[in-house]
Amino acid sequence: MKQLVTNYRGANLTIELDQNECRLLINGLVREQRELASAITLSSTVQTDYEWHEFIQGTITRSDDSLTMVLSANNVEIARQDFSVP
Repeated sequence: MKQLVTNYRGANLTIELDQNECRLLINGLVREQRELASAITLSSTVQTDYEWHEFIQGTITRSDDSLTMVLSANNVEIARQDFSVP
């Protein structure tokens, strides 16, 4: 399983990818999940800090030999990781 994990304004954000599907988790709870495709976008809103709401988006882009995971908050990239695909 591949993961991208970050903490943003007190919220734990995770994108997970296994052989069949991908998931966006916020504070350990699955907010959205989808079957694998070459380009996937997962999203949810979350309350961070006191009465501050963020639009969280996870993007997974696959090609034949690589995989890129990106987490964004309000359309600003907050974490990125590239993986090699065997």
